[in-house]
Amino acid sequence: MRIWRFTYFSLLFGFFLSSVPELTGSAELSVAVELGTTIRINSSLQTNCKVCIKQGTQQLCQSAVVLKSTTLLDFSCSLPENVFTVQIIRDNVFNIEPKEHNALQKFNRTFIWNLKPTATQILHLNFSRTGLRQIHPTDSCPDKHVYMLTVENVNIGRFCQNGTIRQIDVRKDGKLSLEVSGGRTLDAKVIGVSLGRLVNSLANIHVVLPERSSTQDFFTPNAFPESAETMWYFTVPQAYYTDVRILDYTVPTCLQPENIPTMKYTWQGKDPLVKLMNVSQPSVEPGNFNLSIQNCKMSVPQPPSQALMVHFQISAIKRSKGQCEGDLPEKQAVQIRVMKKDPKSTCVLKLDSVIMDTITIASGNHFVLNSFDCNKDEIELTVNQTIECKEWKDCASTPFPLIFNYEQQCIPGVLKTIIWHLHGPQNSAVELQSPAGDLRHCLPEDKCNSIILLNVSHVNSSITLGQFCPRGTIEKIQIRESKIAITASVRSFNDRNLATKPFLTYSYTQAISGNFYSLLFCLPHTEDYIFTVAPKMDNPTVLATPAWPSGMKPSSTVSWIVNLEPQFKSNLMFRNVSQPKCKEVHTNIAVQTIRSQKTLYSTKKDVKIKDLLVPESFYLNMTNCKSPTGAFRAVVEITQQNGTSLHGFPKTPEEEDPHTYAYIDETLVYSHLLEEKEEYKKASTNENDPPLTNPPLPARNNESLITKNKALTDNELYGYVKGQSTTSDTPKSLEEEGNYETRLCV
Repeated sequence: MRIWRFTYFSLLFGFFLSSVPELTGSAELSVAVELGTTIRINSSLQTNCKVCIKQGTQQLCQSAVVLKSTTLLDFSCSLPENVFTVQIIRDNVFNIEPKEHNALQKFNRTFIWNLKPTATQILHLNFSRTGLRQIHPTDSCPDKHVYMLTVENVNIGRFCQNGTIRQIDVRKDGKLSLEVSGGRTLDAKVIGVSLGRLVNSLANIHVVLPERSSTQDFFTPNAFPESAETMWYFTVPQAYYTDVRILDYTVPTCLQPENIPTMKYTWQGKDPLVKLMNVSQPSVEPGNFNLSIQNCKMSVPQPPSQALMVHFQISAIKRSKGQCEGDLPEKQAVQIRVMKKDPKSTCVLKLDSVIMDTITIASGNHFVLNSFDCNKDEIELTVNQTIECKEWKDCASTPFPLIFNYEQQCIPGVLKTIIWHLHGPQNSAVELQSPAGDLRHCLPEDKCNSIILLNVSHVNSSITLGQFCPRGTIEKIQIRESKIAITASVRSFNDRNLATKPFLTYSYTQAISGNFYSLLFCLPHTEDYIFTVAPKMDNPTVLATPAWPSGMKPSSTVSWIVNLEPQFKSNLMFRNVSQPKCKEVHTNIAVQTIRSQKTLYSTKKDVKIKDLLVPESFYLNMTNCKSPTGAFRAVVEITQQNGTSLHGFPKTPEEEDPHTYAYIDETLVYSHLLEEKEEYKKASTNENDPPLTNPPLPARNNESLITKNKALTDNELYGYVKGQSTTSDTPKSLEEEGNYETRLCV
């Protein structure tokens, strides 16, 4: 029964609600005390207000009292709850049942339960009805109910109700306390207490994470004793994944530096994972796990600011998971790069339990790739594949299809880029063709209206030949290089099966065939590149020098074999030509007809380049000088047109039969070429190059190069010029072709 008597009544109550306690007047209070309970009433301020106990006719007044039975108290002030605090103490082995003392409800009160397990057992404190949430040592709780746990005089932590901590195990004497602010009605549930098997850790904290996204804070004990250990046991809902973050920490100076405190994680069925405090902690981990933090033996006593302290967070989120496990066969020589497009997205990639934004899977390796909350279009795939053919006997003469057999269909993402590295025999050349149709040279400023963009480059020098699109007029590309790289950029993410369709076919040859112009000049090298082009009617064909918009490499040569339809002509326009400064021999641009072998155009130094009307199929040849200053580059445009003849006149008998050739005056064909060849010879001599001999003039036969009686067909002439027999389909070897060129240039 509670009895209050005041000289006057005040509406203000609570120590924290009144800055000046009411010290006048008096208050009388009857406090009932249960058996086994001790109540301590202490003054929290330096004040004249006293608490008095009647003993017969006498009153004993003092600043604190201890009650073990029902007692009538008389306070010398009217608002004693602003001056005194109350502790309600019980020794406890069985269930803890917090009980309110109505007479003391206005006071700030602390309920304390002494915990005394046996020497061979521990106490399990079951908070499943209440649930605890650990808070910072200086924080409070919204409901003004704060739990504190102390073991062996070590403060394990401060907690609020309605949290995820379901159980705490203590191995030695300790106490559990509950602070309730004055004026608050006690709102606490029963805490189960049971005995269990002895453990070595200072305290075991059991946490059950909720089936919703959550983040929980945890702190190590305050004044963590040396060599002591605290354990956390986390129960994680199915399909939820946890992240661990260390927000703040300090570590002491250890007697043995190798024993510095660490974070030790254990998942069922896995080896323990030990992490230092200053590194990233586990992330996106499924399943239940334990966390252990153990202090070291310290070299000297540490001040509180340097003692072991760790503030960490556990976050859990439900995630959709995808998993791909497999092997990339070593013989495929494939490397697959899996990359997040946006590093800030919620998508998570893990390779063998390690989170990465970019993952690389290589041939010959077993991999386990997990993805979490990843949409298909959030991930890009880049494939690198090396295709080697080191020996000629292993390189079939037929073209190979350039495809990627995408066996690991479970790898998430969209195919963005495929890079093939083609490594042929030493001193070989590569021929490329498109089985799906001819190619178009796509300049950087042009748009490629296709889902595929092909880039061809040299492997060793990283020089780019150019970018190409489907649906063009380039039938074949020949490159005098044994190692090239072809990059297919997929511009549409809808069809992964594009990788299984041949983008190109490739084959290896022992040399690329030089044209008549190159052989006539007896150049010390053959073409570096040859393009075979078939222009289409009224649809301009745009061609560019290799590496456009950069310049051609020094001393390199490119040729285009332009095949027109019968009885068609073409306009050849030089849209953009950049000439470098050369020390001696200048760059050269030449146009020569194929059938009639007429040189229609050959540039001279400082001569303005003109557009041409070409009456038949032709060669277009460009050669850079040896030591250019500046870039040699060009863009040309070819438009095929219909025509009744070469010049608009009635056709000659020779024109009616395109497979025969009449007399060609060498002064028309060779005089200009010989002049340039002499210039090249002088420059080469000055540069210590081997001396060049004059090209052979055609043998006259009654002023006739070729007569009707000894006519050569197109194939015979062209094949002979290329160093091939007209009676055999077998290409000449390098030595055989070289011997022929030597004979031609002797």
